[in-house]
Amino acid sequence: MKPEFCAGVAHCDITPPVGIAHGTWSAQIHERAEGIDLPLRCTALAASDGTSEVIIAEWDLVYPPDGEWLLRVRQRVTDLTGVPGDHVRISASHTHSGPSLKPPWFDAGAEMITSYVNSLTDRLAGTCLDAHRRLAPAHVGWGKGSCPVNSNRRRPWQPNRLILAPNPSGFVDHEVGVVRIDDDTGAPLAVIVHYAAHPTILAWDNHLISPDYPGTLRRVVEELTGATCLFLQGAAGNQNTLRDYSNKPQDSRWVGRQIALEAVRVSELVETRPRQLEIGKLVESSWTMGVAEYLPGAFSAIPVKCTTRKVDLPVRKREPISDEELAAVERLRTRLAELREQGASAEELREANRLVRRASMDLMLAQRRSGADFIPTELQAIRLGPVAFVAMPVEPFAEIGVDIKSRSPFPATFVSGYSNGAELYLPVASAYEEGGYEVWMTPFSPQAAGITVEESLRLLDQLRD
Repeated sequence: MKPEFCAGVAHCDITPPVGIAHGTWSAQIHERAEGIDLPLRCTALAASDGTSEVIIAEWDLVYPPDGEWLLRVRQRVTDLTGVPGDHVRISASHTHSGPSLKPPWFDAGAEMITSYVNSLTDRLAGTCLDAHRRLAPAHVGWGKGSCPVNSNRRRPWQPNRLILAPNPSGFVDHEVGVVRIDDDTGAPLAVIVHYAAHPTILAWDNHLISPDYPGTLRRVVEELTGATCLFLQGAAGNQNTLRDYSNKPQDSRWVGRQIALEAVRVSELVETRPRQLEIGKLVESSWTMGVAEYLPGAFSAIPVKCTTRKVDLPVRKREPISDEELAAVERLRTRLAELREQGASAEELREANRLVRRASMDLMLAQRRSGADFIPTELQAIRLGPVAFVAMPVEPFAEIGVDIKSRSPFPATFVSGYSNGAELYLPVASAYEEGGYEVWMTPFSPQAAGITVEESLRLLDQLRD
């Protein structure tokens, strides 16, 4: 390993074939993806301080690898690069207009899933290897901005009922986190953009594979900076964009462009090399004026560290699944298939889709909640000099991310879900009395959010020390 801070970056295309199962929305009617809006991408950043190495990889899919798949991917990256598996972070943008990664509630397009998913392991590992082979002396800096195109999405609608829609009075985190990495000549090498909002603009009536707004965000950042852009999804469990569910590609372009322009503005102000202000000369005019010179300052070490911890998060228990629950889901699936064969109307199909998918989701959640009392959950923290990245395999509420950031010992901390696994929603304790979609979909008890915050802060303390 090189005896100084080094970085390398690479990316590859992971767009699936047209015709693959495209099932993310209970309200949808179509089954197969019918085209490509924008290509999907996998991007990786490798970093080293001469003693420790890390790799941060992100891709345009709804979730990152989970369970045994995650172990295989990390082992493959370790075999190729020598970077320890627990020093490898794999995150998803959480786009809801990507392909199905597991067989959905229908059959069409499911025959393409296995071969596509199997190809992803080597494509991701190869991208990590490419980034690792490009390690070269680099410099890092950070900045923060704000972009108000996201909103809390838990909107009170009727007594004791929340809907998913912009809630101006709800908690929101508008922060745009930016990390810029320059090569040894000062040219921008990579720009990391961190923002919290579900990529769900292209919804049930969208029939195209798309990265949603993160795809446009990356393109604009790269066009304006010349650097490779990584997008890290934030604590977006209760955060949507202001254009959500419109199904209009132009809305995803607009949202991505707004965040990107703010990220570029912040990036332009980031100093990756220390500079010292001196007055080079004096000029007498109407008054004495000093001409400023910015001279190179002394470099400080940029440590690269990573630490992980398995935390047992308590489960919100329920009774085991009954035979009647299983039979009810099968009846709904059979009814949906019959309606398709009969050429039923769009609204009949939409309603049948909704019923079978909701029942399937409820069954999946029931399996999680009726099993063990705890879910082992990996928390990971990575340090690049003054910047810390916290990653977790859940969909955390924005309040969790802000709590960790505000109490972190680092000047810049960026908290992400959708990383190193997929364990569904992590609401704050106060949300359980309100109910709503995220509370219905969580396997965790109300105490889990507080445990996650405190354990994340312990990891950050370890990084600092």
